[in-house]
Amino acid sequence: MRLVGLSILAIASSATAFSSSSTTLSAIPTRRSTSLSMALTLYGSPGSRSPLVNWAADELNLSLETGDLSKNPHPFGQIPCLTDDNSVVVFESGAILNYLLSKADKKDDDARSAAVGSWIAWANASLDPICFLETPEGKVYDRSEEH
Repeated sequence: MRLVGLSILAIASSATAFSSSSTTLSAIPTRRSTSLSMALTLYGSPGSRSPLVNWAADELNLSLETGDLSKNPHPFGQIPCLTDDNSVVVFESGAILNYLLSKADKKDDDARSAAVGSWIAWANASLDPICFLETPEGKVYDRSEEH
């Protein structure tokens, strides 16, 4: 997963040709300090798109607690789902990634936030079929279950 994350950052960093503003994604550091002090709980599993959220939290230096799946607040019981201590519930990996970025990076200008949001949407739409194989039941194939 780390390799995929670094690949997305490399793609985003080379996106300056697609940006008409002076704000580029090449300014995105791989590690940053954040003052986010709220508790974040992720309801997920390795056999879902939850690792995307784990990766983003790691890149943003955010701590995630693992939620009890029997208490998952997603309206349809799906994963991933994220909650914070302000009773916010966010589901769908792309929405969670945007939420984490908005909470962790208060200094973003509109152009940079829009660019990052665009790359998140692109990655979910274009890389998803490459990175996640689905079972006939529509679940993400989990190779850890092979052993």
